[in-house]
Amino acid sequence: MALDALQIIAYLYGREVAERLKGRDVKIERNKAGRIRYVYVDGKLAFVLRNNDGYLLPTIYGAQFLDRRVAISGEVSEYIKQGRNVPAKYVRDVSRQARPNGEVAVTDPAGAVIAVGRLLYSRKELTLGRGYAVKVRESLKGASAQRTEPPQ
Repeated sequence: MALDALQIIAYLYGREVAERLKGRDVKIERNKAGRIRYVYVDGKLAFVLRNNDGYLLPTIYGAQFLDRRVAISGEVSEYIKQGRNVPAKYVRDVSRQARPNGEVAVTDPAGAVIAVGRLLYSRKELTLGRGYAVKVRESLKGASAQRTEPPQ
């Protein structure tokens, strides 16, 4: 049942994200041990389980449902789409829900999700403009080879 996946998503990313997913077609693919492996939303892969700690990581499609966002300037958006990390000096805004070492959606100036990754600094530390702000895990370039339908 998809209810346990929605509960985990609500715990990790907030109740609002789980509420957005409630009206959609949510399917779960489990591994041999019965643990959640993949979560599909409307037939597209949205979340993947990280094996070492059981954390559900969003894909590019799943990041569209997140409230935790980092907006970047337009001059680096093409580089980020290619899978490069986000330099702190090009970050224009960070949502209040974003936490250091948490998963965030990286958005271009138009608000479209172009990458998903781990936020390395807090909002206050980002004002220094040094180093990388987001370690990109998946970008639009790598999202084309993504699984769409769960196996039957």
